[in-house]
Amino acid sequence: MSAGYVIATENFKEAGRHVSAETDPVMFNLLYGLLSLTSQIEADFALLRATQAAVPAAPPKKAARKAPVKKTGAKAKKSKKKAVRRAR
Repeated sequence: MSAGYVIATENFKEAGRHVSAETDPVMFNLLYGLLSLTSQIEADFALLRATQAAVPAAPPKKAARKAPVKKTGAKAKKSKKKAVRRAR
């Protein structure tokens, strides 16, 4: 991603050499603004890369335990009957 901004910056610099503020002030200001913008974007990405490298990676999360499923209806009745028979 960095190479694209360098190429754009160089292109804006080259175009700025061919445009003067006296003959075409609008184009001159546009090129100056684009050059400043690409420089700022490149600086922002450099800062993001530096801060991202400084932050340690988070440890992997453990799998959450599933809550037991409560039996209802016919299955619950069968389980109760089996439990009563075993208790005898």
